[in-house]
Amino acid sequence: MDKQNLTGTLVLVQPDLELNPDMKKGMIGVLTYARSETENYVRFPGAGEAFYPAGQVMMLKDKQQVFEDLTHNGSSMPLDDFKAMYKIMLLQDRGTSQALYAALAIANDNPGIQEKVLESISPEQKRELANSYGR
Repeated sequence: MDKQNLTGTLVLVQPDLELNPDMKKGMIGVLTYARSETENYVRFPGAGEAFYPAGQVMMLKDKQQVFEDLTHNGSSMPLDDFKAMYKIMLLQDRGTSQALYAALAIANDNPGIQEKVLESISPEQKRELANSYGR
């Protein structure tokens, strides 16, 4: 697997959190520090910073994965879900921070596609991030 530095990645706090002491569920922020499985710092525009376990911090899946899911399963999904996934894929292709922010916002607004377009920041990626800092 390629070493991927997650610092600076736009992320979404899991929209369906049961315990939400910071009241930031469903908010989009920037991952500032991926420290461990239980401590990942996210900065929110105008709303400070908070930390979350890795499973509660979601990022967009690779656009190729979204494309393949649309190609293989698009005909069997509801039209609104297909449109939302297609928009996300197009925004990811654009690659700007504004486009990625918009893609995360679409994912947040469409619970039916969240599992298809979002993934938690993985422990393996965080370990590789820690190794890159150790060099």
